[in-house]
Amino acid sequence: MKFPTSRRRRLLLCALAAILFLFVGIFFLQSAVAHRKPPFLPDYPIIDLSPIWEQPRLDAEDYDTLFLQTGLGPSAVDRLRDSGPSGIDHILEVQSAFFAPVTVSCDPLFGPFVKEDHLKTPDGTQIMAPPLADLRPGDILLTYSTHSLGWRHGHAGLVLDVSEEGGSTLEAVLIGTDSAIMDTQHWLDYSNYLVLRLRDMTPVLQEALTAYAVEYLNGVPYRLTSGFWGLKEPEDDAFGVQCSYLVWYAFQHFGYDLDSDGGRLVTVNDLAHSPLLEVVQIYGLDPREWS
Repeated sequence: MKFPTSRRRRLLLCALAAILFLFVGIFFLQSAVAHRKPPFLPDYPIIDLSPIWEQPRLDAEDYDTLFLQTGLGPSAVDRLRDSGPSGIDHILEVQSAFFAPVTVSCDPLFGPFVKEDHLKTPDGTQIMAPPLADLRPGDILLTYSTHSLGWRHGHAGLVLDVSEEGGSTLEAVLIGTDSAIMDTQHWLDYSNYLVLRLRDMTPVLQEALTAYAVEYLNGVPYRLTSGFWGLKEPEDDAFGVQCSYLVWYAFQHFGYDLDSDGGRLVTVNDLAHSPLLEVVQIYGLDPREWS
């Protein structure tokens, strides 16, 4: 049966209109909706930190002030203070970057459907975020820079080792790929990041956790619905991971459930607000949300 020419034309126009509407909708979600909040810039003044670091000991109020001014948590502050003058210079560099205005470049990761925000100066020059001040094996790296169809689901990685050049993380990056070991330096390209550490972390747990992750969670297929169907923690080898689930799975193996809302799906936001974790460093996000 053949359709009249006019009817075929109408069907073709309707199909083209639907495709156009779809792409306009995706563009709107990935631009206007995903970027409805501008990059974080402190709405409070930058202050002189010398009266604080010149003290022999810091109290809770001092740590709170440094956190708001630099995004550095107590462990990072202590480590830099113990480094002497070079550590103090590092704190000042981080403070300067924390208050510096930036713009973001929204770059495709998986066509128009998944994108990531990377840092640029207001004149369009590509820049990097402040260096990771106190990174250790077993730490968790999070970012909200990754977004799909307007939803800022973010990305997560587990730190395996640290070196002067940076170190490595285990990450599940994209549908159609397997989890892999990556260089930590790429985290400085994101428009924001969060470094978290288990409050109960010990050197023994660090070693066991990272060894387990490398042996059992490296090279695992990406699966968006990990933990959503069936057992949240499958015992067989035929399972997949997404970025947040990979981190959660590694820690739950040692008895630490980092899923803060206890739901079936583990997200970056669930990890970010786990009471079992402490903030080591934050950039591009409002530290008051983690105070």
